[in-house]
Amino acid sequence: MKEKRMASADYVSLNGLTFSSIFNIGDTGHVRSTSRGIALQKEGARFKSDTNIDFNDYSLFNRNMILPETITPVQKETIHHSDTIRVQTLDIIGISEAALFQIGNLEQAYCESRIKHFRRYSRS
Repeated sequence: MKEKRMASADYVSLNGLTFSSIFNIGDTGHVRSTSRGIALQKEGARFKSDTNIDFNDYSLFNRNMILPETITPVQKETIHHSDTIRVQTLDIIGISEAALFQIGNLEQAYCESRIKHFRRYSRS
């Protein structure tokens, strides 16, 4: 990163930060955040121990990510009136599933989340 600036926050209220998520104040070069999940929702309260679910059983978790083409950088000139990125108050309910909240400069981010959700109902 060429440009170094300070970042500050006077007050942050964050209720939840989960599953490979990142909350960052300050400059960051590279971020890589990954979350994989399998959720099984069943009717009734009994789960058998033979309910083995594996990531490899589902193509969703084995597919390659198709990323957009890299765009040629644009030359620009930026004039900052202050050396500090200042945030006064943040109220955040939640950051989840490989999400990124950034105050400051960020050169490159790669965030990925893949979730397979099942609902199994009892047979009547």
